[in-house]
Amino acid sequence: MSSFFRRKRWSTTFHAALTLMLTAVGAGAYEAEASAAESCSGLNGMTIAAGAVALPTGGATVSSAVAANAGGTGNQAYGAHCLVSGDIKPVDPAAPTIKFQVALPEEWNGKAVMLGGAGLNGFVPPLTNASNLWGAQKMPLPLSRGYAVFSSDSGHQPEEGKPPAAFGANHEALKNYAGDALKKTRDVAVSLITSRYGRGPGKSYFLGYSKGGGEALAVAQRWPADWDGVVAGAAGWNVTGVALNMLHAAQAVAVPGAWLNEAERHTLYTGVMKACDPLDGVRDGVISNVRSCEVRFDPAVLRCPKGRDKGDTCLSDVQLTALKRMNEPKPLSYVIGTGETSVLGYPVYIADHGGGVPDFPQKALLTQVGVYGSAAPAFPPAPHMPVSLADGVIRHMIVGDPNFNTLTMDMTSGSGMASRIAAHSALFSNVTDLSGFLNRKGKLLLWTGSAEPAARTTEHYYARIQATMGPSRVDSFVRYYEIPGAQHGPSSSFQPEWDQLAAIENWVEKGIDPANDLVATDASGVPGRTRPLCMFPGWPRYEGSGDVNSAASFTCATR
Repeated sequence: MSSFFRRKRWSTTFHAALTLMLTAVGAGAYEAEASAAESCSGLNGMTIAAGAVALPTGGATVSSAVAANAGGTGNQAYGAHCLVSGDIKPVDPAAPTIKFQVALPEEWNGKAVMLGGAGLNGFVPPLTNASNLWGAQKMPLPLSRGYAVFSSDSGHQPEEGKPPAAFGANHEALKNYAGDALKKTRDVAVSLITSRYGRGPGKSYFLGYSKGGGEALAVAQRWPADWDGVVAGAAGWNVTGVALNMLHAAQAVAVPGAWLNEAERHTLYTGVMKACDPLDGVRDGVISNVRSCEVRFDPAVLRCPKGRDKGDTCLSDVQLTALKRMNEPKPLSYVIGTGETSVLGYPVYIADHGGGVPDFPQKALLTQVGVYGSAAPAFPPAPHMPVSLADGVIRHMIVGDPNFNTLTMDMTSGSGMASRIAAHSALFSNVTDLSGFLNRKGKLLLWTGSAEPAARTTEHYYARIQATMGPSRVDSFVRYYEIPGAQHGPSSSFQPEWDQLAAIENWVEKGIDPANDLVATDASGVPGRTRPLCMFPGWPRYEGSGDVNSAASFTCATR
């Protein structure tokens, strides 16, 4: 789940050629009352007392409040707004500040959206483009719809010459990254919204993907009274578990001869497609019936003669062993997260790891976020190696030893670090009883791609919620979608685009249950084709007739 820990700002290159529509603002937009509201320039230099924030801070200060002109294009055009930047001060003077931004539109719809981060964070997600909104990068922005929008860098900034994860050595900074910064930022932002408009937001939503998806779950778990609706995509809900899963895969391919080059990844992907693509009723380049595929596909069909490396058109026994190791769970002698005693492994067979479709325009990014990277893992790792991101979390946040070789770590025992691993895991939001959010009448949209590393951890978390609360209660406020072919960020098979904010807004405010009525548009494999979003464990099955590129030709099946 490489972008889970990525610092890179993904910029969207897609702009739909639609007429500007601000129907979410419409006639019901709220105009600030001059007698109660503060001007944009009046927010400059404003301070928010520590007592206004529910968690301990040193208070907050607005460093700038600038009247920003309308911008953007197409349906992502947005109106004039006040862009507020500031800092939330720490309690520990050695800890970094939390940098935040709030965009306050002139034509406010009376509501607010918080955007989640990505990877190790360390930057404020853009409020005026969709680079952090994977799965909705072509949809109208929250700011375009008149929402007050805010986010933060989660409480640390890059430092020249230091590893990206080094901030985790400071306990307050680590707790901010693990979730505390979300509450602190929200409380400060609501204070500023109230100052600007003379009233707080009537509805509040959280949108997040990857690390931001884990943050979305964190706010529903820890501060349910603050939120009406939450969208959690590819949720990296426990950083510790994600890091261990990444290390599990890296150790498997670190064995001499185990790493697959680009051509060998193509051999693997085409072999799986041959066996599994038609299991959903049609050969369309998308494996929709994933469970049947995992049962049916036998990687031994790709074995080289006598299991020896014979080139790029087959796989050696060493490589097949590594694949099996990555795919299967890894037992642990200690407990992490919500009671896990294993890492779950990757759905390694059904994903394109940057070689499945050789001419895919985003192949370089797909390679970086895949389990292989662009070079075999080694220690100390380079950024393009699959172990580098997990190494940062384990070496700098958990172990605290820059010389600790993660590749030789015994994951089952923890190599003497089991208690530290468990303590680190406990910092992250692992709550499976969401009764507080349910009682608040909150709604949760949970989604992931079937071909991405978060698929199994998301399914596991969903099952744990059901076990804790009961399936009927969960069904009253949670919808979980596993989108076939989707990977972490880009996908050469099916890269979904769907209006997540509209879906959660309509469910919360109008009672329109999204159920199996949502449709995703492919932005990559066959641009423009559509598929239904099926509630888990459902998947889109072709009915045998009709346009194979139309969602209308598919129904949601469970077997």
